[in-house]
Amino acid sequence: MELRKANELDFARIHSAVCRKNLSYCKHYHIAEDWYKDRLYAVVDGDRVLATLSLVEEPEYGYTAIKRLCILNKKNCGKGIARFALRSVQGLVSGRIGATPWEDNIAMRKLLESEGFELVYKFCENWCFYAKEV
Repeated sequence: MELRKANELDFARIHSAVCRKNLSYCKHYHIAEDWYKDRLYAVVDGDRVLATLSLVEEPEYGYTAIKRLCILNKKNCGKGIARFALRSVQGLVSGRIGATPWEDNIAMRKLLESEGFELVYKFCENWCFYAKEV
């Protein structure tokens, strides 16, 4: 597996997969915006795109945000792809990394905690802010 900036073919595959999934946190217009702002990443294995995420600089808050981490095919869930993505991001970013899963996204919260992210605070009733220095 490899985490890389998404290329045109990756973008097309990610966009198509996200349109089919109809997720609340990752919409086709998010993917398009991330692509045009050069912040869309793909987790690939050979020619297969397994997952996507965006790295968004948040200079006013002093961190880089991991946004829209999404395993594109349900059959790939539980195979360590999200963990691989989080570990790979830590090699790309220096300073503080943040992520904001929903409070009821237990799997993501446990994954973040197991990778050394700490819960900093909760906000807007449903959201949790996790951060880690790298």
